[in-house]
Amino acid sequence: MRVEKGKGEAPENVRVGEELSSCPRCGAERGFHVSFRRVDRTLAVVLVCPSCGFRFAVGEWLIPTGEPRPHDPKIDSGP
Repeated sequence: MRVEKGKGEAPENVRVGEELSSCPRCGAERGFHVSFRRVDRTLAVVLVCPSCGFRFAVGEWLIPTGEPRPHDPKIDSGP
């Protein structure tokens, strides 16, 4: 198993102008791989450069995990 540099660390935030189609670090223009990082009950989308392995995020891009939220008696109790 190959461990990529920076894996497990928080991805760097990158600002997107008109378009983001090349790696902001190495300039590779082959698009990106996608990985997911667990944040509570959501998954944050992380882009990964296939050339240099640079991991970055482009804002708040979260996907629900589908796991039910914990019971909260303040809002889940009946009348």
